[in-house]
This record gives sequence, C-alpha cells and structure tokens, in this order.
Amino acid sequence: MYQEMTVYGFTIDTVSRRPVVLLKSADGGTTVPLWISVVEGVSIAADLISHDLASKGERNDFLTALLKRVGLQPDRITVERDDRGSVTAAVWLKNGSQKLRVDVNLVEALNLTLTYKIPLMVSSGLMDWATKYSLQEEAVVRESDEQRYADYLEGLDPSQMGKYPM
Repeated sequence: MYQEMTVYGFTIDTVSRRPVVLLKSADGGTTVPLWISVVEGVSIAADLISHDLASKGERNDFLTALLKRVGLQPDRITVERDDRGSVTAAVWLKNGSQKLRVDVNLVEALNLTLTYKIPLMVSSGLMDWATKYSLQEEAVVRESDEQRYADYLEGLDPSQMGKYPM
C-alpha cells in the first residue's frame, strides 16, 4: 500500500552531518526522513536551478521534449524499501492505458517530483521503518550525548593516557 507524500523540506542531520530530505503526508501525520549524500543534495539544487532557467525560454528541457515526442506522460513516482534495506525509487510513465515502470536513483526521483510536480507515493513498509526510527526527544538527547562523548575521545591526546592513577 502506498501513501502520497510531498517533499516537505531539506535539513542537515547534526549527528551524521549529512543532508536529509523530509517527506510529509498530506495530513501532516507522517514524516519520512531520507538521508542523502552531499553530492546528491547539490545535484537536487543544481537540477532545480537548471530547470528554472530552462523553463524561462520557449523550449522545453530535454526530458520534457523527449516524453512529449514519444507520447509518454509521467504518472507517479514510487519510493519503497527493498529486502536489503535500501530505499529504491521508480518512475511510472503512461501512454493511454499502458503503464511503464522505470527504476531510477532516489535523487533522480526526488528531482522529478520537485521539477514536474509528479505525485510521490511512499510504501507503507518505508513509512513503518521511518516511524520506528523517528527522532524522539530521548533519542536525540542520547545521540547528542554519544556524539559529545565520541568527540571527547577523538580529542584525547594519547601521550596523556596513563598519567592519572586508577
């Protein structure tokens, strides 16, 4: 089962220092975080800027022109979690009653949904996984404490070890 969601925003995870894309359900009750790499975050920003620039002219961008030429229309994008735990995405194209599934990279799928306003459908399995690992206040405090401890250990000078009595 799938639920339609929108790209709610972008943030930086303070612990992992990685960009996070936040998906939110229409009723606002469910939020799904998707961690992406810095390169993927830059790719999304660059794609949005280039699409804005291309749409100001009289010509369509390559993908729009190609889809129009072959008679296909984007129908929806599905995002799910596979058996290995990876997040996968697919673009569904339609030509009349025919539907075609094209597996794509998650970032490409996010770019398409932002650029072309294609409905983003998220699987219940991915939503269940995301809510299981949602950032509750206790978890954030615990992660923050763990990060501070890790930073402290990384900052220790090995030459100082063993100078204090046990």
